[in-house]
Amino acid sequence: LTGVWAYGETPDWFVVLVNIIGFYLISGTFGYAAKLLDRLRTTSQDLTQTNEELAAAHQDLEALYALTASLHSAVDVEAVQEMVLTAVTTDFGCERAVIGLVDPQENVITGWLGRVQNGPAGGTKLLTHQAKLPLTPSGGLAAESVLAGRICQATEEHCTPDNWLNTHFGMSGCLIVPLRWGLQPVGVMMVDLAEGDGEETRRRSLEVIAQQTAVTLGMMMTRQRRARETAVQEERARIAMDIHDSVSQSLFGIVFTLDGAIKMLPEKPEAALPALQQALQTAEAVRREIRRTIHDIWPEEMTAEAFAADLRHYATDVLQANNLRIRFDIRGDFGALSARARRSLYRISQEALTNIVYYAAASQASVCVDVANGRAILSIRDNGRGFEPEVALAQEHGREHFGLRGMQERTRSLGGTCDIFSQPGAGTSIIIDIPANMTLE
Repeated sequence: LTGVWAYGETPDWFVVLVNIIGFYLISGTFGYAAKLLDRLRTTSQDLTQTNEELAAAHQDLEALYALTASLHSAVDVEAVQEMVLTAVTTDFGCERAVIGLVDPQENVITGWLGRVQNGPAGGTKLLTHQAKLPLTPSGGLAAESVLAGRICQATEEHCTPDNWLNTHFGMSGCLIVPLRWGLQPVGVMMVDLAEGDGEETRRRSLEVIAQQTAVTLGMMMTRQRRARETAVQEERARIAMDIHDSVSQSLFGIVFTLDGAIKMLPEKPEAALPALQQALQTAEAVRREIRRTIHDIWPEEMTAEAFAADLRHYATDVLQANNLRIRFDIRGDFGALSARARRSLYRISQEALTNIVYYAAASQASVCVDVANGRAILSIRDNGRGFEPEVALAQEHGREHFGLRGMQERTRSLGGTCDIFSQPGAGTSIIIDIPANMTLE
């Protein structure tokens, strides 16, 4: 325009307008294209980063799924610790990880198991330690994390006050994740993330691992505690049955003999002497039986002959069944019976003979053991007065009655059956069927 006006010419305003608009359009187009390219570049970088995060998250999810599936096959607490530590150090890139377990009885954290990476070759080693950290603030950051139920990030200080743990596991400035099953603390996991692996997603993955681990450990510890409690109750019941089957019956015989001796003393003191000697022998047998019960001593090498002889001695000397003829018949491979099976058959036979002597008024009885095809069948019969089994079992109630019901409970605990056949005036037959070989001694 300046040039045109300088020569005194009138400009073509349409051409001028077109040139101006073209100039701005061209410059604007190129400027927008540059901005668009910059945005596309930024978006591409964001998508690449998001894709990498998604790939890492997918990998973490696959590792979490594999870990969860493997935890269901763990056989004990230590196996759970090893599985979790392997996953944390291998699949989630942690250089080292440690798991400690809460002992509610002592209120401490103990049973430490750690996994440490060694060098660029990826070699690892497991370390164990039985340090006991008090589950109080004096137990350091690990105990505080468990008590508070929250994740703690240590800075440069040690995670525990135990020098051995700090030295061998190198746990300083680590991430501390409590293991809690509901409101119940079950342990603590401490991990040392490798450089560049401290993202929020990785931390969330570790939280999920801690939750799965806490559930598995909590359920396993609960089952173990209940199993121990059940075993204690069963052992108490077994001891009570043993005492009833042997000691209490023998004491009854001693009382009966002494009562008779006392009545004979004023007029026939010489006649009372044999009865007192018999009571002394019975008392000695009771002493041995009590010692055997306390220490649970039972010779595995007991033979069929010794089995029958001991029962005959029990009937004649302890129960004083002088007018009862007892026939013993041992068939099959008696040596194939486990110690527990022999002890159980012996106790059941004792109880059955006691019932025959004191309640059946029988003149004949038989005890037969037949071992064949992995089973042991005990048959005890008498020609006594008989009874109604349903009525007798219904009358046996309370903690102090371990007769017929005790036989059934003992047999049931062995995985066997106990059948009682009787009716008034027709005698009684008791059939016991149990496994011959039992591994739980």
